[in-house]
Amino acid sequence: MISRIHYPFLQCLPLLVASIAAICLTACDQAQPVSYQIPKEERADTIPTVAAATTQETSAPSKMNVLPGMQQAANAAGEVDFITPDGWENLVASGIRKANLKVTADTGSAEITILTFPGDVGGHLANINRWRGQVGLEAATVEDLPTYTTDYDISGHRGLYVRLEGESQSILGALLPFHGSTWFVKMLGDTTTVLANEASMKQFLDSIQLEDHAH
Repeated sequence: MISRIHYPFLQCLPLLVASIAAICLTACDQAQPVSYQIPKEERADTIPTVAAATTQETSAPSKMNVLPGMQQAANAAGEVDFITPDGWENLVASGIRKANLKVTADTGSAEITILTFPGDVGGHLANINRWRGQVGLEAATVEDLPTYTTDYDISGHRGLYVRLEGESQSILGALLPFHGSTWFVKMLGDTTTVLANEASMKQFLDSIQLEDHAH
């Protein structure tokens, strides 16, 4: 009697087992973990130093890595007026650049930029050494500063003129502390072209007028 009651069940048992196995395999497939690659988030909670901000600066045309906060600081610094020397091309200033110019000659080219950052951004020596590295020169000491820098007035304020002669690339520039910020004026390019434009660079510096909210 018992055998007759369960016999149909026993006949269906292989089919039932196969169905259960299929269901289990389907459930396993659905439960496979999915991996996601989250892109790395880069943040800057404060204004970066000039060294960090201008790591990607090269000869003309150059491209700068603009980090959070830099654009707001540049906008707050006010405008700058200047006279473009003969032979220089006044390009459109964009982003954090307050001015962007270029000079081209048979001996090569050079780019002239004006930038501003809050504070002293590490001080004169740190910023000059960064410039020295851009033209292949070794870092200098405070005692070396008089060798390649001189005091220079820009827009009625005392700044520092910098002359860095490298083997293939050189820099003529100026650093100007101005109402809590530091302005950087720099010509970077082929050595022969840069040095041939030193008189024009000083003429350019003499023509600069910064918007002065303090007066």
